[in-house]
Amino acid sequence: MPAKVLFIGLDAGSAALIHRFAGEGAMPTFARLERDGVLCRLESPLRTLPGAIWPEISTGISSGMTGEFYHPAQIRTGEAHIRPLEESEIDPERYFWVKASRAGRRVAAIDMPQTTLSPELNGIQLCEWGLHDRNFTIASHPPGLLDEIRALYGDHPVQGRACDTLASQDGLGTLLDGLLEGCRIKSDMLADLIGRESWDLFTCVFGEPHCAGHQLWHLIDKSHPEHPADTPAQLRDAMKRLYSAIDEGMGRLIAQAGPGATVIALASHGIGPYIGGPQLLPEVLSRLGMASVRDTPGRRRLRALHDKARYLPFGVKRLLRKATGIGALRRAQAGIGALLDPFVSPATRAGAVRNNRCGAIRLNLKGREPFGSVAPGAEADALVAELRTELLALRQPGSGRTIIDSIITAGEAFGPDHHPDVPDLMIRFRADIGRIESCESPRIGLVAVPINSPGYPRTGDHVPNTRLWATGPGIPAGRRLPDGGVLDIAPTILALLGVPPGGGDGRPLPLQACGAFAAA
Repeated sequence: MPAKVLFIGLDAGSAALIHRFAGEGAMPTFARLERDGVLCRLESPLRTLPGAIWPEISTGISSGMTGEFYHPAQIRTGEAHIRPLEESEIDPERYFWVKASRAGRRVAAIDMPQTTLSPELNGIQLCEWGLHDRNFTIASHPPGLLDEIRALYGDHPVQGRACDTLASQDGLGTLLDGLLEGCRIKSDMLADLIGRESWDLFTCVFGEPHCAGHQLWHLIDKSHPEHPADTPAQLRDAMKRLYSAIDEGMGRLIAQAGPGATVIALASHGIGPYIGGPQLLPEVLSRLGMASVRDTPGRRRLRALHDKARYLPFGVKRLLRKATGIGALRRAQAGIGALLDPFVSPATRAGAVRNNRCGAIRLNLKGREPFGSVAPGAEADALVAELRTELLALRQPGSGRTIIDSIITAGEAFGPDHHPDVPDLMIRFRADIGRIESCESPRIGLVAVPINSPGYPRTGDHVPNTRLWATGPGIPAGRRLPDGGVLDIAPTILALLGVPPGGGDGRPLPLQACGAFAAA
């Protein structure tokens, strides 16, 4: 059997679009999965730490315990500067495919997002070849695999977050063509790799839905303010064409895995309209007298430069590293980031930190931050209460509606033993009042900050809508499972392989009715 367990992820795939396109006949593979297997709705960290969804999928460990929630730019306890996570700070031993490998299973892990290499893997691994998020570098195990893949297939036509650049400069048609070609190449590559030997576990992810969701959402959402009255012929049905191409590639993989394989497909986190809200927090906190750094247009331009440095094409980064030999690019980026950090000053009481679609605030605590100014205990509790009151008072100009749905503390979300790196407050903005690009209250007055810039033309953003499909031996057809969570994916796959989970926060999903699965 080419694969006992086959896991296929659609990074930021929309379960709503999959259901729609499958019903229209454009995604027959998913239609068969739903007809012949089980469907499960999964809770995810999209309401607290959205950027942690793939680490939680890959490990089964809550991001509240690991502190890994926004790889491109987050703060580490004991440091004052917001910076990217280093590859050396990520523990690959937590990944479910590494645990399977350690148990003697033969594994392949291709383009699992936000992961690093395990050099002693019993199998093969390819990192960041065709993904939207490229936090570290394109690499493989064994090292020669990457050279072979490049010789056979080249590099992915869309280099990570270059989708923002393509959308703003070269146009959406160029981006769509690149994503379709990338999907075709990846399908060929995966078909090649899965057919090379018999695998206990073959796990892979299509990254193309992530870029498409950010840049092409307005083309399919007729209620979107940027939906074109007359879509160019090249872009008509853009999302359907891309999802259909992925569905075709999945069908090839499933056929090669063989009739005895257990197949798990995942739409990791969905896509909907880009609403915004978090971009208002730095200026709001400054006006509340909380942060020493004002969010001026100049600083927003610096932040954009900071982000672009992180996502330079791989070839450019490689040349810079070769020319300097001392990691000048990373240090330059850290220097720019330092100009944006409110935690370098004891005048800061609370500062905003990046957290994807949710807002996040970290207190400048004494004993935790190098320039801490707020005492833990009663003073910190009073500050949290003040922040809750003032943030919940923010209203949308014109409508007068509140802009925040909920505010949750790290202790409320993850318990008292949570990792010290996670934000102290996580803010969920309302999704039912349109774009949130301004707010007002009696204390702060009017604050207006756009969600987009010329180099950041996104129209879609993530929504909490994760779904899992599974078929295989012992899995009943046409069944809806009770709701689970993304933390359950890793222990479910390990249970299918007969491998103990070895810790974690999830539990195996009841895919099969037989007692052997429950015992595993």
